[in-house]
Amino acid sequence: MYKFAITTDMAADMPEGFFAENGVDVVPMPFSVGSTDYYHCELPSYPEFYDMMRGGETATTSQTSSYDAIKVFEKYLEQGLDVLHVSFSSGMSGGFAALTASAAELERRFKGRKVLVLDSLSGCGGQGLIVRDALRMREEGKTVDEVFSALEDARMNYHHFFIVEDLNTLYRGGRLSRLEAAVGTLLGIKPLLELNHSGKIMPLLKVMGKKKAIAALAEQVGKYYRPAVDDVILVEHGDDMKGAQTLAGKILEIFPEAKIEYAFVNYLVGAHAGPGALAVFFKGVERPRFINLPFAKEN
Repeated sequence: MYKFAITTDMAADMPEGFFAENGVDVVPMPFSVGSTDYYHCELPSYPEFYDMMRGGETATTSQTSSYDAIKVFEKYLEQGLDVLHVSFSSGMSGGFAALTASAAELERRFKGRKVLVLDSLSGCGGQGLIVRDALRMREEGKTVDEVFSALEDARMNYHHFFIVEDLNTLYRGGRLSRLEAAVGTLLGIKPLLELNHSGKIMPLLKVMGKKKAIAALAEQVGKYYRPAVDDVILVEHGDDMKGAQTLAGKILEIFPEAKIEYAFVNYLVGAHAGPGALAVFFKGVERPRFINLPFAKEN
């Protein structure tokens, strides 16, 4: 019997079934597509979700509901268990701050119990890999405090690199101006994005065309991935399995021993990344402290 529960939110990704199979409760995060709200209801399949966006529907998102998180946490606290919650990056959502306040209130109500909310400074597969490592350390017999501390220290070793198919998604998210999106689309420019030390998405490179963008993603893996640290590389896509397999092939040319796993980019991030997005997540050497300039030039 474990002494603490591990939970996360819908911004975390792993291969299908991973969270349910490992007893990880996933706190819902509201989102809408067009006029339809998806909250406490049956969700569309990922192909359906991305098809709606391809058809011109706009997707919008909201941060984690404190009410939903509290209900999940209470379930375990009432069983006499502590809770470790791996939260979506504070650099991309205000949910972490709200959950920290909720956790403090729950600890006052449930004397002697702990509710530790980890700011993952990650999302998607990076956040999912942190959850996986939390499960592994719990299995090894580490306490909730030991797991929290170890993960907090290791956050900068989880890497996130993205490309998007449609630059208008970056314009709508405030990452590009309307002019930059229009010119970039005309020229076939694909920005390569990374998560910085603050857990914020920042542009790193701009390359011409998707083929070169996929190669640039693989090059980033080559720079920071170390098989001795973790052999798993998670390749994600916005309903573009062919592109994901092409990216995986490029990675395996560099690291034949790598274990490639696949997942869809989740609804929350997919709403902003859009159909056709590709991303890669892995654990390796520490994230570099990039200067957040508008774009670094491709070498």
